[in-house]
Amino acid sequence: MRSASLEWLRCPECDGEGELDLEPFGGAEADVEEGALRCRRCARVFPIINGIPRMLPDALAHVVVGYHQAFFARHADAMRAYVERASQRVDNRWWRAERRTVGSYSYQWRKFKQMFPEWEQVFLDSIQPIAPSFFRGRVGLDGGCGFGRSLYYSASYGATMIGLDLSEAVEAARENTRHLPYVHLVQGDIFNPPVRRRSLDFVYSIGVLHHLPDPKGGFLSLSRLLKPDAPMFIWVYLRHRGRQIAAFTAVRAITTRLPLRLLNVICLGLAAAQWLVVLAPYRLLARFAATRPLAERMPFTVYARYPFRVLHTDWFDGLSVPLVNYYRPQEVAEWYRQGGYERIRIDRDWQGRALGYAPKV
Repeated sequence: MRSASLEWLRCPECDGEGELDLEPFGGAEADVEEGALRCRRCARVFPIINGIPRMLPDALAHVVVGYHQAFFARHADAMRAYVERASQRVDNRWWRAERRTVGSYSYQWRKFKQMFPEWEQVFLDSIQPIAPSFFRGRVGLDGGCGFGRSLYYSASYGATMIGLDLSEAVEAARENTRHLPYVHLVQGDIFNPPVRRRSLDFVYSIGVLHHLPDPKGGFLSLSRLLKPDAPMFIWVYLRHRGRQIAAFTAVRAITTRLPLRLLNVICLGLAAAQWLVVLAPYRLLARFAATRPLAERMPFTVYARYPFRVLHTDWFDGLSVPLVNYYRPQEVAEWYRQGGYERIRIDRDWQGRALGYAPKV
Protein backbone atom coordinates (compact mmCIF):
# COMPACT_ATOMS: atom_id res chain seq x y z
CA MET A 1 0.00 0.00 0.00
CA ARG A 2 1.27 3.44 -0.91
CA SER A 3 1.00 5.85 2.00
CA ALA A 4 -0.49 8.46 -0.35
CA SER A 5 -3.68 6.34 -0.34
CA LEU A 6 -4.50 7.76 3.09
CA GLU A 7 -5.59 10.99 1.40
CA TRP A 8 -8.66 9.17 0.02
CA LEU A 9 -9.22 6.06 2.13
CA ARG A 10 -11.72 6.16 4.99
CA CYS A 11 -13.35 3.57 7.27
CA PRO A 12 -16.24 1.89 5.41
CA GLU A 13 -18.14 1.27 8.66
CA CYS A 14 -18.09 4.97 9.65
CA ASP A 15 -19.98 6.16 6.57
CA GLY A 16 -16.77 7.22 4.90
CA GLU A 17 -15.90 9.69 7.66
CA GLY A 18 -13.44 7.75 9.85
CA GLU A 19 -9.86 8.79 9.13
CA LEU A 20 -7.18 6.08 9.29
CA ASP A 21 -3.77 5.60 10.88
CA LEU A 22 -1.20 3.43 9.11
CA GLU A 23 0.65 0.76 11.12
CA PRO A 24 3.32 -1.06 9.07
CA PHE A 25 4.45 -4.52 10.20
CA GLY A 26 8.11 -3.87 9.47
CA GLY A 27 9.59 -2.03 6.52
CA ALA A 28 9.05 1.53 5.34
CA GLU A 29 5.82 3.47 5.69
CA ALA A 30 5.94 4.77 2.13
CA ASP A 31 5.14 1.40 0.53
CA VAL A 32 3.66 -1.08 3.00
CA GLU A 33 3.47 -4.79 2.13
CA GLU A 34 2.02 -5.96 5.45
CA GLY A 35 0.40 -3.85 8.12
CA ALA A 36 -2.88 -2.47 9.37
CA LEU A 37 -5.12 0.57 9.07
CA ARG A 38 -6.83 1.73 12.26
CA CYS A 39 -9.90 3.94 12.24
CA ARG A 40 -9.56 6.93 14.57
CA ARG A 41 -13.33 7.09 14.97
CA CYS A 42 -14.42 3.51 15.74
CA ALA A 43 -10.99 1.85 16.37
CA ARG A 44 -11.64 -0.88 13.78
CA VAL A 45 -8.52 -2.45 12.33
CA PHE A 46 -8.20 -3.45 8.66
CA PRO A 47 -5.31 -5.62 7.41
CA ILE A 48 -2.90 -4.70 4.64
CA ILE A 49 -1.96 -7.91 2.83
CA ASN A 50 0.37 -8.13 -0.17
CA GLY A 51 0.38 -4.35 -0.32
CA ILE A 52 -3.43 -4.08 -0.54
CA PRO A 53 -5.72 -2.70 2.21
CA ARG A 54 -8.54 -5.19 2.88
CA MET A 55 -11.49 -3.00 3.83
CA LEU A 56 -14.54 -5.20 3.31
CA PRO A 57 -17.59 -4.67 5.54
CA ASP A 58 -17.71 -6.61 8.81
CA ALA A 59 -20.12 -9.13 7.25
CA LEU A 60 -17.41 -10.17 4.75
CA ALA A 61 -14.34 -10.00 7.00
CA HIS A 62 -14.27 -13.81 7.26
CA VAL A 63 -13.63 -13.97 3.50
CA VAL A 64 -10.33 -12.16 3.95
CA VAL A 65 -9.33 -14.45 6.82
CA GLY A 66 -10.17 -17.50 4.75
CA TYR A 67 -8.00 -16.47 1.81
CA HIS A 68 -5.02 -15.27 3.88
CA GLN A 69 -4.64 -17.60 6.84
CA ALA A 70 -0.83 -17.41 6.78
CA PHE A 71 -0.93 -13.62 7.25
CA PHE A 72 -3.26 -13.89 10.24
CA ALA A 73 -1.08 -16.62 11.76
CA ARG A 74 2.02 -14.40 11.43
CA HIS A 75 0.29 -11.41 12.99
CA ALA A 76 -2.10 -13.10 15.40
CA ASP A 77 -1.78 -10.51 18.17
CA ALA A 78 -2.17 -7.45 15.95
CA MET A 79 -5.08 -8.98 14.06
CA ARG A 80 -6.95 -10.54 16.99
CA ALA A 81 -9.76 -7.95 16.93
CA TYR A 82 -10.21 -8.36 13.18
CA VAL A 83 -10.39 -12.17 13.40
CA GLU A 84 -12.94 -11.82 16.18
CA ARG A 85 -15.10 -9.58 13.95
CA ALA A 86 -14.72 -12.08 11.14
CA SER A 87 -16.12 -14.88 13.33
CA GLN A 88 -19.45 -13.05 13.68
CA ARG A 89 -20.84 -14.01 10.29
CA VAL A 90 -24.10 -12.60 8.96
CA ASP A 91 -26.09 -15.14 6.96
CA ASN A 92 -28.92 -13.80 4.84
CA ARG A 93 -29.81 -13.70 1.16
CA TRP A 94 -27.90 -10.48 0.48
CA TRP A 95 -24.61 -11.61 2.01
CA ARG A 96 -24.87 -15.10 0.53
CA ALA A 97 -25.05 -13.48 -2.92
CA GLU A 98 -22.10 -11.23 -2.06
CA ARG A 99 -20.04 -14.20 -0.88
CA ARG A 100 -20.78 -16.15 -4.04
CA THR A 101 -19.75 -13.12 -6.09
CA VAL A 102 -16.50 -12.88 -4.14
CA GLY A 103 -15.80 -16.56 -4.76
CA SER A 104 -16.61 -16.39 -8.46
CA TYR A 105 -14.54 -13.33 -9.24
CA SER A 106 -11.69 -14.35 -6.94
CA TYR A 107 -11.35 -17.55 -8.96
CA GLN A 108 -12.04 -15.96 -12.34
CA TRP A 109 -9.78 -12.94 -12.30
CA ARG A 110 -6.83 -14.71 -10.73
CA LYS A 111 -7.07 -17.36 -13.44
CA PHE A 112 -7.98 -15.12 -16.40
CA LYS A 113 -5.73 -12.12 -15.77
CA GLN A 114 -3.77 -11.70 -18.98
CA MET A 115 -3.57 -8.26 -20.55
CA PHE A 116 -4.14 -8.16 -24.32
CA PRO A 117 -3.58 -5.11 -26.57
CA GLU A 118 -7.20 -5.42 -27.72
CA TRP A 119 -8.42 -4.42 -24.24
CA GLU A 120 -7.52 -0.78 -24.85
CA GLN A 121 -10.07 -0.36 -27.62
CA VAL A 122 -12.66 -2.20 -25.54
CA PHE A 123 -12.06 0.33 -22.74
CA LEU A 124 -12.30 3.31 -25.08
CA ASP A 125 -15.49 1.94 -26.65
CA SER A 126 -16.98 1.49 -23.16
CA ILE A 127 -16.39 5.09 -22.06
CA GLN A 128 -17.39 7.06 -25.17
CA PRO A 129 -17.45 10.06 -25.52
CA ILE A 130 -14.69 10.28 -22.88
CA ALA A 131 -11.26 10.51 -24.57
CA PRO A 132 -7.79 9.56 -23.20
CA SER A 133 -6.92 13.24 -22.75
CA PHE A 134 -9.67 13.53 -20.10
CA PHE A 135 -7.72 11.49 -17.53
CA ARG A 136 -4.49 13.47 -17.20
CA GLY A 137 -4.12 15.12 -13.80
CA ARG A 138 -7.44 13.86 -12.40
CA VAL A 139 -8.14 11.53 -9.45
CA GLY A 140 -10.68 8.81 -10.13
CA LEU A 141 -12.08 5.48 -9.03
CA ASP A 142 -12.63 2.25 -10.96
CA GLY A 143 -15.68 0.72 -9.27
CA GLY A 144 -15.14 -3.03 -9.62
CA CYS A 145 -11.66 -3.01 -11.15
CA GLY A 146 -11.32 -6.80 -11.47
CA PHE A 147 -7.87 -7.78 -12.67
CA GLY A 148 -7.08 -4.17 -13.58
CA ARG A 149 -7.89 -4.13 -17.28
CA SER A 150 -9.54 -0.68 -17.39
CA LEU A 151 -7.50 0.57 -14.44
CA TYR A 152 -4.31 0.00 -16.43
CA TYR A 153 -5.40 2.29 -19.25
CA SER A 154 -6.95 5.09 -17.19
CA ALA A 155 -3.73 5.30 -15.12
CA SER A 156 -1.57 5.07 -18.25
CA TYR A 157 -3.45 8.08 -19.63
CA GLY A 158 -2.29 10.12 -16.63
CA ALA A 159 -4.92 9.72 -13.91
CA THR A 160 -4.30 8.93 -10.25
CA MET A 161 -6.53 5.88 -9.83
CA ILE A 162 -8.15 4.04 -6.94
CA GLY A 163 -8.99 0.47 -7.96
CA LEU A 164 -11.83 -0.91 -5.81
CA ASP A 165 -12.94 -4.53 -5.99
CA LEU A 166 -14.91 -6.88 -3.73
CA SER A 167 -12.88 -9.96 -4.56
CA GLU A 168 -9.36 -11.34 -4.54
CA ALA A 169 -9.11 -10.05 -8.11
CA VAL A 170 -7.21 -7.15 -6.54
CA GLU A 171 -4.22 -9.52 -6.36
CA ALA A 172 -4.24 -9.83 -10.16
CA ALA A 173 -4.83 -6.07 -10.52
CA ARG A 174 -1.68 -5.47 -8.50
CA GLU A 175 0.35 -7.71 -10.81
CA ASN A 176 -0.91 -5.81 -13.85
CA THR A 177 -0.50 -2.27 -12.46
CA ARG A 178 2.31 -2.39 -9.90
CA HIS A 179 4.65 -0.55 -12.28
CA LEU A 180 2.22 2.40 -12.41
CA PRO A 181 3.09 4.73 -9.49
CA TYR A 182 -0.31 6.42 -9.25
CA VAL A 183 -2.49 3.33 -8.85
CA HIS A 184 -3.91 2.67 -5.37
CA LEU A 185 -5.72 -0.62 -4.81
CA VAL A 186 -8.21 -1.47 -2.08
CA GLN A 187 -10.41 -4.50 -1.50
CA GLY A 188 -13.81 -3.12 -0.59
CA ASP A 189 -17.53 -3.08 -1.29
CA ILE A 190 -19.27 -0.66 -3.65
CA PHE A 191 -22.16 -0.38 -1.16
CA ASN A 192 -19.76 0.59 1.64
CA PRO A 193 -16.85 2.18 -0.26
CA PRO A 194 -13.80 2.91 1.92
CA VAL A 195 -13.27 6.24 0.18
CA ARG A 196 -13.79 9.80 1.40
CA ARG A 197 -17.00 11.38 0.15
CA ARG A 198 -16.90 14.18 -2.43
CA SER A 199 -13.18 13.61 -3.02
CA LEU A 200 -12.94 12.35 -6.61
CA ASP A 201 -12.76 14.02 -10.01
CA PHE A 202 -14.54 11.12 -11.72
CA VAL A 203 -15.86 7.61 -11.15
CA TYR A 204 -16.49 4.87 -13.68
CA SER A 205 -17.84 1.35 -13.43
CA ILE A 206 -17.63 -0.86 -16.50
CA GLY A 207 -19.43 -4.20 -16.62
CA VAL A 208 -19.97 -4.35 -12.85
CA LEU A 209 -23.19 -2.70 -11.65
CA HIS A 210 -25.42 -5.25 -13.39
CA HIS A 211 -23.88 -8.00 -11.21
CA LEU A 212 -24.85 -6.34 -7.91
CA PRO A 213 -27.81 -7.33 -5.69
CA ASP A 214 -29.00 -3.69 -5.96
CA PRO A 215 -27.46 -2.07 -9.07
CA LYS A 216 -29.16 1.30 -8.61
CA GLY A 217 -28.09 1.34 -4.95
CA GLY A 218 -24.50 0.63 -5.98
CA PHE A 219 -24.63 3.44 -8.53
CA LEU A 220 -25.93 5.94 -5.96
CA SER A 221 -23.33 4.78 -3.43
CA LEU A 222 -20.51 5.54 -5.86
CA SER A 223 -22.15 8.87 -6.70
CA ARG A 224 -21.49 10.12 -3.17
CA LEU A 225 -17.73 9.97 -3.81
CA LEU A 226 -17.79 12.62 -6.54
CA LYS A 227 -16.84 16.25 -6.26
CA PRO A 228 -19.45 18.74 -7.53
CA ASP A 229 -19.76 18.69 -11.34
CA ALA A 230 -17.59 15.55 -11.61
CA PRO A 231 -18.67 12.86 -14.11
CA MET A 232 -19.75 9.27 -13.58
CA PHE A 233 -19.59 7.02 -16.64
CA ILE A 234 -20.85 3.44 -16.68
CA TRP A 235 -21.44 0.48 -18.95
CA VAL A 236 -24.12 -2.12 -18.20
CA TYR A 237 -25.73 -5.07 -19.96
CA LEU A 238 -28.37 -4.18 -22.52
CA ARG A 239 -31.91 -5.54 -22.32
CA HIS A 240 -32.59 -6.86 -25.81
CA ARG A 241 -32.97 -10.26 -27.47
CA GLY A 242 -35.45 -11.41 -24.84
CA ARG A 243 -35.43 -15.06 -25.89
CA GLN A 244 -31.65 -15.24 -25.74
CA ILE A 245 -31.65 -13.70 -22.24
CA ALA A 246 -34.35 -16.13 -21.09
CA ALA A 247 -32.40 -19.13 -22.38
CA PHE A 248 -29.18 -17.88 -20.82
CA THR A 249 -30.95 -17.29 -17.49
CA ALA A 250 -32.28 -20.85 -17.49
CA VAL A 251 -28.79 -22.25 -18.11
CA ARG A 252 -27.30 -20.07 -15.38
CA ALA A 253 -29.77 -21.46 -12.86
CA ILE A 254 -27.71 -24.66 -13.12
CA THR A 255 -24.20 -23.39 -13.84
CA THR A 256 -24.05 -20.95 -10.91
CA ARG A 257 -24.43 -23.93 -8.57
CA LEU A 258 -21.57 -25.94 -10.07
CA PRO A 259 -18.07 -26.07 -8.56
CA LEU A 260 -16.02 -23.36 -10.21
CA ARG A 261 -13.29 -25.72 -11.43
CA LEU A 262 -15.86 -27.96 -13.12
CA LEU A 263 -17.58 -24.95 -14.65
CA ASN A 264 -14.24 -23.75 -16.01
CA VAL A 265 -13.79 -27.03 -17.89
CA ILE A 266 -17.33 -26.82 -19.28
CA CYS A 267 -16.74 -23.24 -20.44
CA LEU A 268 -13.49 -24.28 -22.10
CA GLY A 269 -15.47 -26.84 -24.10
CA LEU A 270 -18.16 -24.32 -25.05
CA ALA A 271 -15.55 -21.80 -26.13
CA ALA A 272 -13.72 -24.41 -28.21
CA ALA A 273 -16.97 -25.44 -29.90
CA GLN A 274 -17.85 -21.83 -30.76
CA TRP A 275 -14.35 -21.25 -32.09
CA LEU A 276 -14.38 -24.35 -34.31
CA VAL A 277 -17.97 -24.13 -35.55
CA VAL A 278 -18.37 -20.35 -35.93
CA LEU A 279 -15.23 -18.27 -35.52
CA ALA A 280 -12.70 -20.29 -37.49
CA PRO A 281 -15.05 -20.56 -40.54
CA TYR A 282 -15.87 -16.85 -40.20
CA ARG A 283 -12.20 -15.87 -40.24
CA LEU A 284 -11.61 -18.00 -43.32
CA LEU A 285 -14.63 -16.67 -45.22
CA ALA A 286 -13.86 -13.06 -44.29
CA ARG A 287 -10.43 -13.26 -45.92
CA PHE A 288 -11.82 -13.45 -49.49
CA ALA A 289 -13.96 -10.87 -51.27
CA ALA A 290 -16.18 -13.54 -52.84
CA THR A 291 -17.14 -15.10 -49.50
CA ARG A 292 -17.05 -11.97 -47.28
CA PRO A 293 -20.80 -11.24 -47.65
CA LEU A 294 -21.53 -14.74 -46.36
CA ALA A 295 -19.19 -14.21 -43.40
CA GLU A 296 -20.93 -10.94 -42.53
CA ARG A 297 -24.25 -12.76 -42.12
CA MET A 298 -22.86 -15.22 -39.59
CA PRO A 299 -24.02 -14.67 -35.95
CA PHE A 300 -21.93 -14.51 -32.75
CA THR A 301 -18.69 -13.53 -34.49
CA VAL A 302 -17.63 -10.56 -32.34
CA TYR A 303 -14.95 -12.70 -30.64
CA ALA A 304 -13.17 -13.32 -33.93
CA ARG A 305 -11.12 -10.19 -33.26
CA TYR A 306 -9.82 -11.46 -29.91
CA PRO A 307 -7.53 -14.28 -28.72
CA PHE A 308 -9.24 -17.54 -27.76
CA ARG A 309 -8.55 -16.87 -24.08
CA VAL A 310 -10.94 -13.91 -24.17
CA LEU A 311 -13.76 -16.11 -25.44
CA HIS A 312 -13.11 -18.67 -22.72
CA THR A 313 -13.08 -15.92 -20.10
CA ASP A 314 -16.40 -14.46 -21.20
CA TRP A 315 -18.13 -17.85 -21.23
CA PHE A 316 -16.98 -18.37 -17.65
CA ASP A 317 -17.95 -14.84 -16.64
CA GLY A 318 -21.44 -15.23 -18.05
CA LEU A 319 -22.15 -18.62 -16.48
CA SER A 320 -20.49 -18.26 -13.08
CA VAL A 321 -21.57 -14.94 -11.55
CA PRO A 322 -24.68 -15.41 -9.38
CA LEU A 323 -26.46 -12.15 -10.28
CA VAL A 324 -27.07 -10.64 -13.70
CA ASN A 325 -29.41 -7.77 -14.61
CA TYR A 326 -30.21 -6.20 -17.99
CA TYR A 327 -31.25 -2.60 -18.60
CA ARG A 328 -33.10 -0.34 -20.99
CA PRO A 329 -31.79 3.21 -21.50
CA GLN A 330 -34.68 4.88 -19.68
CA GLU A 331 -33.98 2.79 -16.56
CA VAL A 332 -30.36 3.91 -16.43
CA ALA A 333 -31.35 7.51 -17.15
CA GLU A 334 -33.60 7.34 -14.08
CA TRP A 335 -30.61 6.34 -11.92
CA TYR A 336 -28.86 9.53 -12.99
CA ARG A 337 -31.94 11.66 -12.38
CA GLN A 338 -32.38 10.21 -8.88
CA GLY A 339 -28.73 11.02 -8.17
CA GLY A 340 -29.35 14.65 -9.15
CA TYR A 341 -26.99 14.44 -12.12
CA GLU A 342 -26.86 17.08 -14.83
CA ARG A 343 -25.93 16.88 -18.52
CA ILE A 344 -27.01 13.24 -18.67
CA ARG A 345 -26.00 11.49 -21.87
CA ILE A 346 -27.41 8.10 -22.88
CA ASP A 347 -26.56 6.32 -26.15
CA ARG A 348 -29.21 6.92 -28.80
CA ASP A 349 -28.66 3.44 -30.15
CA TRP A 350 -28.23 2.09 -26.57
CA GLN A 351 -24.91 0.31 -26.39
CA GLY A 352 -25.00 0.20 -22.57
CA ARG A 353 -23.03 3.42 -22.04
CA ALA A 354 -24.18 6.33 -19.91
CA LEU A 355 -22.63 9.56 -18.63
CA GLY A 356 -23.70 12.30 -16.24
CA TYR A 357 -22.22 15.06 -14.08
CA ALA A 358 -22.76 15.36 -10.34
CA PRO A 359 -24.70 18.42 -9.11
CA LYS A 360 -22.60 21.59 -8.96
CA VAL A 361 -23.62 22.27 -5.36
